[in-house]
Amino acid sequence: MAASELYPVLPGDKDSPDPETALNEARMDLGFTPPKKQSRNILEKTFYRKRKTKPKVNRSYLIKRSLEKCRDYLPDSCECTTQCLKNFFCRIFPFIKIMQGYSLLYDFPSDLVAGLTVGIMHIPQGMAYALLTQLPPVYGLYTSFYPVLTYFLFGTSRHVSVGTFAVISLMVGAVVDKGHVAYQKLELLHVEAMAANLTSDHPMLNTTFLDGKNHLEKLEEIKVSYAMSVTFAVGALQMILGFLRLGFVTTFLSDPLISGFTTGAAVHVFSSQIKSAFGIAVGRYSGPLKLVYAYRDFFSNLHNANFVTMTATIVAICALIAIKEGINNNKSIKSKLKIPIPIELLVIVGGTVISFYLHLNKEFNVEIVGEVPRGLPPLNVEQLRFVPDLIGESFAICFTAFAISFAMAKILADKHNYEVDANQELLAYGISNMIGSMFSSFCCSGSLSRSMVQDNVGGKTQVTSLVSSLLVIIVLVSLGPVFETLPNCILAAIIIVSLKGLFLQFKELRRLWKVSKVDFCVWIVVFLSTVLLDVDLGLLVGLIFNLIPVLLRTQTPYTSLLGNVEGTDVYADISLHKQAKEIPGIKIFRFESALYYGNIQHFRKRLIKDTGLDPKALKQLKQAKAEADMAKQHKEICMATKTAWNDEPCNHSDTDQQPDTEDEREVDPYAIVLDGSTIQYIDSVTVRVLKEIVQEFAAVDVEVFLGECKAAVRGMLDKSGFYKYVPRRQVCATIHHAVRIAQRSHVLTPDQEFHALRKKAVSVDTIGSDYVMAPESSFVNLELLTSNNSSEDDSDDRRKDISVR
Repeated sequence: MAASELYPVLPGDKDSPDPETALNEARMDLGFTPPKKQSRNILEKTFYRKRKTKPKVNRSYLIKRSLEKCRDYLPDSCECTTQCLKNFFCRIFPFIKIMQGYSLLYDFPSDLVAGLTVGIMHIPQGMAYALLTQLPPVYGLYTSFYPVLTYFLFGTSRHVSVGTFAVISLMVGAVVDKGHVAYQKLELLHVEAMAANLTSDHPMLNTTFLDGKNHLEKLEEIKVSYAMSVTFAVGALQMILGFLRLGFVTTFLSDPLISGFTTGAAVHVFSSQIKSAFGIAVGRYSGPLKLVYAYRDFFSNLHNANFVTMTATIVAICALIAIKEGINNNKSIKSKLKIPIPIELLVIVGGTVISFYLHLNKEFNVEIVGEVPRGLPPLNVEQLRFVPDLIGESFAICFTAFAISFAMAKILADKHNYEVDANQELLAYGISNMIGSMFSSFCCSGSLSRSMVQDNVGGKTQVTSLVSSLLVIIVLVSLGPVFETLPNCILAAIIIVSLKGLFLQFKELRRLWKVSKVDFCVWIVVFLSTVLLDVDLGLLVGLIFNLIPVLLRTQTPYTSLLGNVEGTDVYADISLHKQAKEIPGIKIFRFESALYYGNIQHFRKRLIKDTGLDPKALKQLKQAKAEADMAKQHKEICMATKTAWNDEPCNHSDTDQQPDTEDEREVDPYAIVLDGSTIQYIDSVTVRVLKEIVQEFAAVDVEVFLGECKAAVRGMLDKSGFYKYVPRRQVCATIHHAVRIAQRSHVLTPDQEFHALRKKAVSVDTIGSDYVMAPESSFVNLELLTSNNSSEDDSDDRRKDISVR
């Protein structure tokens, strides 16, 4: 094939390139390098691959072209500049940006005082909340040190106090309980096997847990491993959510849900401390109704309560309440105090001293903290061996811890006018939990009480956390053994008093009942499910129940018919606004929700019910009317024929349908306008059903218009091929525009036209800011319409005088 055949020269085209030149340019564009000395035929065969050998490809040329295209398409933001690196590190380590404007003269004194105050609170709360996790109190001090330092580097909140929190500690303790139960079952199996002399035949007994260690040491090792494993799993999950930018998922945890859940968890926290407060042995239970069984054991053993333990608990609770409510939370006295009185620390010191000198453990059998190791724990990865088994349990702790912490951070950020990044907060808590779990720290979160104290005392930044961590490490390194004689009932008293804020959330019920019955029900259901079932199951039930109203509201939203407010282009609900009147022949339907596969059938049903127009019924009515017209026409022909043959007048029977009076006639609906202003998005199923609806109504001479659709809806209609079946003119910019098009496109029959003119006496319909003609601008001879003395014979002539322009 010649090159001239490939590139024909058009007649009169003087600027057309030579065929050979065009062929060579095409080869070069494709990256081919033809041999220098080749005939014309060989070149053609090479280009069209008729030869067996492959043509040579200039790979360097192709690579160069590809790099040039990549350079053109890559945005300027991808360039690695100094400013880009700076922004990246400031985003990963927010403390850099915070410390850039830090003032040692104005900010540090406030942070120092706040840090000492919060650090003093960390010590008793950390030791007390560690009991909720079924771990020794020293693990609470570890949690008050490592995660706090890590959050200082990665957190965006300047006022949240990270560390131990009662609800999260309780949830970790529930996981530790499962490990305790599993260990007891395994140990029971070991004992039975030893009794039957079958130890060597059981592979489950050849584990690392059933060696020659002391029973209590092995049990504590199992508890610590379960606590650290679930903490690592929680941290890993939080980091994954942060990397995927899924911080918005916490929005599914509504305020009523969190309030009801934390109140129910407070009941569990209180119930877990009554055995230490009264010195009563209570069985360990897990799963649904565990509180019922625990209180059964408590009341059955109440006569065995330790009198000294009860006395110490009551005295500690009274001292805590007196100082907190009488001084620290008293507005008249609080303003005079620079820092609140550290009553928790004073109670711990007093209880430790009294227990040491009176030998409460030996003389009165009062439970004490016991050995507190001195120093910091080493890196230990072996205690994370249960991570794969605890991934499911980590989800509830992950979402609850972050939801509570971020809610507190958001409140304080709004108060001090700065922003907190939800995704960066997820990363911060995830890294804190993962690193902390390797150094014997259980799951951390923001503390409501410590955060409020830190803010009220005057803390400016997370430098407060550095100061509090310094105080905690001093206790760990040098003062740890001092607290060995501390009674557990003192820690229980601190926990019980700290639950006051959570129990006060019962006051929310009155407000929720007035504002929203649905939120009230969510609160009650979450609270009861948390108390009766368990903490993790209660949260799951609460999430499901909280989503039910959302699904119901989207599946069965409010629907209405709109009418025009006379003299304006405003359309309002006719059932709520008396000024809004329906436009004759046009039904305007509003569906106040997004349209998707879950509610599109409800949309169809409500459209038919509210407008009163059923396409199937209209089709049957149309067919019946056509048959009746044919029968009537046939009857008239027969009667006319009979009259012509017999020369007799045609007497119609009394059963013949008489024409309606003029006042009874109405304009039949000829258009439906769908208000798209409340439809945020649609899916492919919706597009298909909308197409069916438009076609079904078109079959009965009713046009369906879409007005004021969102950009996303219009884009979905365009991509789905909606306009192949529906004219574009039926998708309008506004409802008013759709109404005008519907009126102009409608053609009335002569009888309907004459009736409409007689009824209105004018031909204009004020449906907007201007007069809109129905269907076009027209004039009416009012004298012809109001004359009552003319005969019926002239009626046809008068109709002809009404000209429609």
